[in-house]
Amino acid sequence: MLPFSLPFARPEHLFLLVLLPAFGVLSIIAGRKRTRLLARFGQLETVSVLSSLRPGMRRRALLLLFAGLAALIVAAAGPRWGKGGETGVVVGRDLVVVLDLSRSMTANDMADPRYQQRWQAARAGVESLLAKVQERGGHRLGLVVFAAKSWIVCPLTSDYDHVRARLEEFSPTAPPPEIRPEPDEQIVSGTGIGAAIRMALAAHDPRFPGYQDTLLLSDGDGPGVDVESEGGIKDAADRQVPVYTVGLGNPTQPTELAFGEGDRVEFVGTKLQEGVLRDIARLTRGEYLASRQDVPSLGDWFTATIEPRPSRELSDDAIPQPRDRAVWFIAIGALFFILAWVIEP
Repeated sequence: MLPFSLPFARPEHLFLLVLLPAFGVLSIIAGRKRTRLLARFGQLETVSVLSSLRPGMRRRALLLLFAGLAALIVAAAGPRWGKGGETGVVVGRDLVVVLDLSRSMTANDMADPRYQQRWQAARAGVESLLAKVQERGGHRLGLVVFAAKSWIVCPLTSDYDHVRARLEEFSPTAPPPEIRPEPDEQIVSGTGIGAAIRMALAAHDPRFPGYQDTLLLSDGDGPGVDVESEGGIKDAADRQVPVYTVGLGNPTQPTELAFGEGDRVEFVGTKLQEGVLRDIARLTRGEYLASRQDVPSLGDWFTATIEPRPSRELSDDAIPQPRDRAVWFIAIGALFFILAWVIEP
């Protein structure tokens, strides 16, 4: 493998590098067989003198062949880095991530000690998604956060570092004022999933129907959630935008949260409401991901579920993309092959 990290357009081709040790073993076997054949003609030291090719030259030629093959495999994986002002067609899908920042997401019932609260595990899962999307590029991501109300934090963009920076700004312990209701404002639920789905639909680019997905991370818990979500579900189904839902929390044992202050503290139990999230995914032709008390593996999910789907081509407002550097590795591989041929014709 390379001693430094590079983004690859086709990283799955790097698995071909495992062939190099196999070729090395075959080369050792072939060398020993060659030695046994030469020994039939007399003493090995005497016969070797008659050859114009020294053992050291043969080893150097083999090393060059292996290096050339490794360079071609890396080229096949599509190494890309450095933008340099280059623009072009951006090929991929549009995904709006919807993150629940309601009070129940502060429940401390997750298995990973690093991300014990539900919202922390959700954010860690989105970060793994960003890392996977960034390897390939081309896809656009947007971010919506919600509690009682919804807010588009980040419109669709291919600037993944910007999405990551915005993601790290928010938590249920200090929610932005945009998602909190006014004192006299009437709300249906403190977990406005339906309004959040509608906000995600508004964040999608109307030019690319059929290339859009929504990812909702929530515990589905809150009074009136099932009724409040009906309108958003219908709108997503009508626009044929699948909503993939990720359920976070303990679905069987409620976790108590303290509401209020001083003598007015009230303890309320909260648990993962999988039925609500399953219905959202089913009615919008999405998929329910039962993360429960584990950090969701959204990078693997994206690779298996979203990436294989048809991609749109975006060229009118294309964002600078990493340059394809495969030709560098092809040239290096060809040079190594030529040197090997010169050393051992």
